[in-house]
Amino acid sequence: MNRVVVISGATSGIGKALAKKFEADGDIVCNLSRSCTDNGFDYKCDVSDEAQVNAAVGKIGERYGRVDILVNNAGIGISGATELIPMDDIKKAMDISYFGALYLTRACLKFMKKGARIIFMSSIAGLTAIPFRSVYCSVKAAELMLGESLRMELSQTGISVVTLCPGEIKTNFSANKLADVKTSERYGKRVEKALEKVTSREEKRMSIASVIDKIYKICVSGRKAMYIIGGKYKFLYFAKRVLPTTTYLKLTDSMLGGRE
Repeated sequence: MNRVVVISGATSGIGKALAKKFEADGDIVCNLSRSCTDNGFDYKCDVSDEAQVNAAVGKIGERYGRVDILVNNAGIGISGATELIPMDDIKKAMDISYFGALYLTRACLKFMKKGARIIFMSSIAGLTAIPFRSVYCSVKAAELMLGESLRMELSQTGISVVTLCPGEIKTNFSANKLADVKTSERYGKRVEKALEKVTSREEKRMSIASVIDKIYKICVSGRKAMYIIGGKYKFLYFAKRVLPTTTYLKLTDSMLGGRE
């Protein structure tokens, strides 16, 4: 029997590539996205709206009677000086990435049984602090903790919970992020330089093609609680764990803090 797979944000990037892998394997993929048409296997839905999420998942449950795999993939990037980023943007980032995953997970669990899987797409930013990306790091850390805590809650139900923490992957995610370069005398040009530092590495990022098979395999059968995607990011996380926190933060700030 084909699996029923629910993916948020499957109209582009990692979500779209994952959807193609599942479809090629004969699975039924239900895409929840604001940009899709509510037709066939696409369910037009703003994941930051709990009522819309419940309605969309309700349709899926009524149609198929179950959800076998949920991939919480929808998210949005955000950067800028913490005290200067508009609060509306901060709330938007939290609503989409964290609350969206929470709403969708709660809704899908109603149709999940033993053998089902829940995937959270966090980020390496959820494991390590980055200057002028405090909000994004916080949101992704919250998503990571949601996944790990839920894994324990569901440990005796036969429902698996796995969190992925990819490093930088070349998608349109960066182009769509909420990048705020407002500054003040306190920061000078550091905010802009920090953003330039990140965007300058665009061509050095991992391609989707180079990582999608691994991500797909983890979604289908990964057994660990958390996976880091990208060799250098595993080293980064290792360095964070072995170095004194103050030393690690100084090193990160010197590399990514836009210092003048």
